[in-house]
Amino acid sequence: MKKFKFRLQTLLNIREAREREIQYELAKIISLQNREREKQADLRRRIEEQKTLFGEKLRKGAYSPGEAVLFERFVDVSLRAIDTAEERIKGMEPQIREVRNRLIEASRERKVVEKLRDRKKAEHAYEVNKELAKENDETNMKIYAMRKKEPA
Repeated sequence: MKKFKFRLQTLLNIREAREREIQYELAKIISLQNREREKQADLRRRIEEQKTLFGEKLRKGAYSPGEAVLFERFVDVSLRAIDTAEERIKGMEPQIREVRNRLIEASRERKVVEKLRDRKKAEHAYEVNKELAKENDETNMKIYAMRKKEPA
């Protein structure tokens, strides 16, 4: 019997490639979002470092009013940058949701074709087993007929 060949394999390959493309697109967007979160964390860490340094200068009495103004400006600019990054992160959420929905749909489409392939493969295996059983029956009948013809 012939080897199993799925006629829609090209379609399955196309759907798998489409799903991978969408996965890469999602990974790219999430990577951008994570970079923004890392920037936020870095700015928060730097603010805390500067607060610590400024607090030490205050305790020692070795600060100048100019340093206080610079510290305040640094904190204000950093907080604005954190807020801006948060807005960008929130702005990416609808896009991420849309790409995830597309990924779910692409995955469903691929699974439909995979299920069809599996069903066809099972049908093919059934036919092969049926053909083998038929051949075995014929061989057994010939052996039986030959034994019956032979004198005992």
